[in-house]
Amino acid sequence: MTDPADRQAAHETLRAAGVPGRLYCIEGVHEPAALLPDFHFLRLRDGMWETGLHERGQYAVTARFPAYEEAAACQHLLSGLLPDESG
Repeated sequence: MTDPADRQAAHETLRAAGVPGRLYCIEGVHEPAALLPDFHFLRLRDGMWETGLHERGQYAVTARFPAYEEAAACQHLLSGLLPDESG
């Protein structure tokens, strides 16, 4: 497992923004026992960080990043959970 600093920072950002913890799972940092049926995820599989949405019992991976690009994977997760503040 890689250093969880980027994942921890992503979790802190989501908490500060008021995103419900049951809406996402961040491997090794935030893995709630009572997730919603559909939730966003960040997980490490076969040396790649995967982000996506778990819906209807299936993991739908939307992006993959090499393990050394944990920060980019975290940013991708955040972009799906935080409101767009540009408009």
